[in-house]
Amino acid sequence: MKHHITHRAATALLCAATTVIISGCSPDGAEAGAKSISSTTKAKHPFDTMTPRQIDQQAREVVKNTTSMRLTGKGISDGRQIEVDLAMDVHGSCNGTVGDSMGTVAIVKKGSLVYVKAGEDYWRATFSRGMTAEQTEEMVGHFTGRWIKPPKMMSETFGRICDGLDVLLGELNPVSDGNSVREADAFVGGRPVAVLTERTTTETTTVCIAKEGKPYLLRGTVAGGGEPVDLTFTDHGKPVDTTPPPADQILDPTTLR
Repeated sequence: MKHHITHRAATALLCAATTVIISGCSPDGAEAGAKSISSTTKAKHPFDTMTPRQIDQQAREVVKNTTSMRLTGKGISDGRQIEVDLAMDVHGSCNGTVGDSMGTVAIVKKGSLVYVKAGEDYWRATFSRGMTAEQTEEMVGHFTGRWIKPPKMMSETFGRICDGLDVLLGELNPVSDGNSVREADAFVGGRPVAVLTERTTTETTTVCIAKEGKPYLLRGTVAGGGEPVDLTFTDHGKPVDTTPPPADQILDPTTLR
């Protein structure tokens, strides 16, 4: 079973974030929000009569019908560490933050309307590429600490970050190849999960699937290799807050020289 649900989709999301932004289900709940379930206390569950492939397929079917979710975590993309905390829906709306070594960008998007906010370091790194030092500092002064309503091309670039859920759904492989194994059950965020892993010579992919309620994907990691990923998935089906920032905090860059 190749967990495209975690690896290819997460990598695509992080790559999109890079254009503008490892451990698995840990036995240590204090460190990673997940802990092992003792075999002596584990109750009988429908998953216990299923193969790992069947459990995986149930999770895939549920994700396909998910209208929104929140992704929180980190990964390496093009050699850069990316951190993301982003709620997204199937309509391309999103609300959250994406960060890398340049800084953190907050974004709110609904339809074609995009608003972004970033710190001084991010804007300085952005404007220094094509401006003099004096021009750069002038623009940094305008942009820092304010929400920006970017012009069309910039809006489209930032907006691609919000396509992460569609990317994830599009990367789902409908048929797994049966090479995964089921590990000891665990907890993610206090919720019991079934833990499936797949190992290659260079990577270990782990997915944690909810055992209570719908079998949602709650966590996915890729350890080893050149692009490790650690993502937690929450707020399945919860509407994304796309309330725009207050008008007096928004700067329209087209009004600047």
